Amino acid sequence: MKKTKIAGFDCAQVLAPLVVGVTGHRDIREEDRKALEDKVRGIFLKLRSDYPATPLILVSALAEGADRLAADVALHAGVRLVVPLPMPIELYETDFDHTSELETPQGPVALTKPSREEFRALLEKADPWFELKLAHGNTYEAIAAQGPARDRQYELVGKYIAQQSQILIALWDGVESHRMGGTASVVHLQTEGVPGPGPVALEPPDGFPVYHILTPRVKNPFPLGEVLSLRAIYPKAFRGNEATAEKYYSQMFARLDEFNRYIADANRDLTEKIRKSKSYLLQNMQEDELPAGMGQALNRYAVADALAIRFQQYRFRGQVWLHGLTFLSFVCLLLFADYPEHWGLSLEFCWILLLGVVLLRTLFGMWAWDAKNEDYRAIAEGLRVKFFWKLAGIKDAVADHYLGKQRSELDWIRNGFRGWNITEDRQDAPDSMEGNEQRNRLAFLRKYWIDDQQSYFRKSAERNLEKQERNERFGRFFIFSAVLLSILFAFPYVRSHEVFLGCVAIAVETLLAAGAILHHFTNRMAYAEHAKQYSRMASLFARASDLLGKCLEREDYKHACTCAREIGNEALAENGEWVLLHRDRPLEVPHP
Repeated sequence: MKKTKIAGFDCAQVLAPLVVGVTGHRDIREEDRKALEDKVRGIFLKLRSDYPATPLILVSALAEGADRLAADVALHAGVRLVVPLPMPIELYETDFDHTSELETPQGPVALTKPSREEFRALLEKADPWFELKLAHGNTYEAIAAQGPARDRQYELVGKYIAQQSQILIALWDGVESHRMGGTASVVHLQTEGVPGPGPVALEPPDGFPVYHILTPRVKNPFPLGEVLSLRAIYPKAFRGNEATAEKYYSQMFARLDEFNRYIADANRDLTEKIRKSKSYLLQNMQEDELPAGMGQALNRYAVADALAIRFQQYRFRGQVWLHGLTFLSFVCLLLFADYPEHWGLSLEFCWILLLGVVLLRTLFGMWAWDAKNEDYRAIAEGLRVKFFWKLAGIKDAVADHYLGKQRSELDWIRNGFRGWNITEDRQDAPDSMEGNEQRNRLAFLRKYWIDDQQSYFRKSAERNLEKQERNERFGRFFIFSAVLLSILFAFPYVRSHEVFLGCVAIAVETLLAAGAILHHFTNRMAYAEHAKQYSRMASLFARASDLLGKCLEREDYKHACTCAREIGNEALAENGEWVLLHRDRPLEVPHP
C-alpha cells in the first residue's frame, strides 16, 4: 500500500489492518504446491479487492509446509508478514534439520529445500518477528527436547494466531485430531474463540471465520471430500446459516475498510482536527518529549478523535436542520390553512421543506452519519485509554474490557483493536522500568489523563446541565406564552374579527409547536443524561487522581498501575454506556 503523509506522519501507521492467520500441515505433497499457492493467492487478492483501503497482515509461525507456503505467497502479494515463534529461535530451529526429512509410515520423505535456510530467508522478511514467552510451568530446559512441554509451546503459538487473526487460512485434510497445538485445534480455536484466563466467563470469546482448503498430505494423501476445494467455516452461532455469517463478517470488514478510507482520503480540515486532537491531549507538552515508542499510539488516537469530531459536527447540524425544517414546514402549513388567499404559496413551501426533511433523514440513514459519530468516538476513547495504559506499562488489551454490551453492533471496533494489537512494537512496553522512569510516566498519566479528564467531565456536566435548563426555560416560555395568548379567545372582540382570531390561533399553534420541537431536540441530544454521566465520571477521576497521588508519594507503583487500570476500565464502561444512550436516540423526524 502506498504510504502518504497525514498531519506529518505516515498514514499507513494508523490504518487498522485485517489480520489473516495460517495453520496447516507440515507434510504438504510437492505435486499440490502450485495449486495450493494459487488458492492462497486468490484469498489475498479477493480480500484486497473487497477492502482496498485496508492493509493485510499474515501471521505465520513459519513451520515447514503450510506456514511457509502461505508466507511466501503473502510476501509476493505485498502482504506484511508477522512471525510469532513458539519458543526461542535456537530451539525452534532444531525442528528444521539440514536434510529436512519428514518421517512417514512409508519411510523418510525429503523436502525440496534445506529447511533452516528457507526458514531464515523468510524470517528476514518478517515485520516483525518475536519469540513468545514460555507457557506456564515450562522451562528452557524442558522444551529443548520433544515432549509435552514443547507441545505446549506449539499450543501457545496456535492460540496466539487464533486470538490475533480475523480470518484463518487452514491447509487441512479435515481430519479431527486432539493433538496439542495441531491444525484441527487451531481451527476450533478460531471459530469458537480462545478461552480467557478465568475459569468462568459469561461472555463467550470472539469467533472468526476459517477459509479451509482441503489439503492432501503425505500421511493422508486421500482426504474425504473434493481435494483442494475452498470453503468457509463459521462459528457455531452461524452453523446452518452461512449466508447470514458471510453478510455479518463482510459488513464488519467493510466498516473497517470505510474507517481506513476516511483516513487515507483525509483533507485539510481533518488534518487540522488531528493536530488539534494531539494538542488537546498533550496540552503544553511537545510531541518529541513523549517517551520512546508512544508516537504511533498518539497518532492513532488523534486520527480517531478527529473523525469523531467531524461526525459529531455532522450529527449536531443534522439535528438542528431536521428540527428547524420540520418547524418551518408546520408554520407554512398553518399559514396556508388559515389564510390561503394571502399565503397561497405557503403550501408549496411546506412541501419543499418536508421534502428537505425526508431527503436529509434519508441521506443520514444511507451514510449512517449519526452512527459514525458514536462508532468513531468509541474508537477514540478506547485508544485514549490504550495510549495511557501503554505509557504506564499496562499490557491489558483494551478490546478485552470494551463494548461487551454492544458486541453485535460494534464488533468491528473490537476487531479494529485486534488488528492494531499485532502491529504494536513489542519493545514499547517493557516488562519492567526503572523507578524514576515509572514515576515520571505515572505522573504524566495523572496530569495529562486523569486530571485532564476530571476537568473535562466536570465542565461538560455543567455545560450539558446548562443547556438542558436553558432549553427547558425556553420550552416553558413557549408554553406559557401560548396559554396567555389563548386567553384572548375569551374576548368577544377577538372572536368577532376573523383575521385577528386567525392570527392569534396561528401564534398559539406556532408556540406550542416550537415547544414540542425544542423538547424533542433536547431529548435527542440527551443533555440531562450526559450531565448525570459526566458528573459521576468527574467524581471518579477526582478520586483516582487523589489515590494515584498518594501512591506516588509512597512510591507504590504497583497500586498506582492498578489505579490507572481501574479508572481506564471505568472510562471504557462509561463510553460503552454513552454509545448505548445514543443508539437509542437516532436521528429521526420530530413530531410537533
